[in-house]
Amino acid sequence: MNYDSIAANYDRRYAINDYSGVEEALAAFVGPEPTGRVLEVGCGTGHWLRRLAERGSRVAGVDASYNMLDYAHDQAPGAVLAHARAEHLPWAGEAFERLFCINALHHFEDKAMFFAEARRVLRPGGQLMTIGLDPHAGVDRWYIYEYFEPAFEIDKRRYPASSQIREWMHALEFSNVRTSEVQHLPAQLSARAAIEEGRLDRGMTSQLAVLTDEQYQRGIDGIRRALESAETRGETLSLGADLRLYGTYGSVPD
Repeated sequence: MNYDSIAANYDRRYAINDYSGVEEALAAFVGPEPTGRVLEVGCGTGHWLRRLAERGSRVAGVDASYNMLDYAHDQAPGAVLAHARAEHLPWAGEAFERLFCINALHHFEDKAMFFAEARRVLRPGGQLMTIGLDPHAGVDRWYIYEYFEPAFEIDKRRYPASSQIREWMHALEFSNVRTSEVQHLPAQLSARAAIEEGRLDRGMTSQLAVLTDEQYQRGIDGIRRALESAETRGETLSLGADLRLYGTYGSVPD
């Protein structure tokens, strides 16, 4: 993924999608009276850093995209920001009380190494939270998977199962390791509106951005053909989704 190329439009997702469950999970994770330092790995444009800073948290963020960090600097000017990879966090050990990543883990090249780094920079009693899809659960339905044929198989390679995440955390001696659903994302969209509003633009979701030009165009052409056929019959073509975001948590023993 080249996030430098899509940084300018990245935050559109927060305007058109409901992430209230994620925001509630993050607020509960940090706590009602934030104390200590909080690190977001894969902070992107700083959307969640800004939310936490508004609540009084002392925040830091790391991302591998310079362009994303430029936007993060504007959104969360008080945050400590670093350009680095998740597998090599540029902080000393035991520097943070909380560490989280939201919709970012699937981009990390060595996911097991990220968890080892998270364990290293968390203080005793510190906590880790990661939120993302789990396509291995077999319950999700998404028009992206339906029309863009390779997307689902690619996601199964990119996203670790929640059970695998827990295994990595147990191996590093995190305690109280658990997974729970933090957001249910059902949706029914007009295909015509989805196209006109740019919801199918490649920068809107990494599932489209990772496709080849040919794969992406084949999916778009399929939607347009289905749309034309439906409108010829006087019908509306709907694009359906039923997704779930899962949070997996663990604590560093005191």
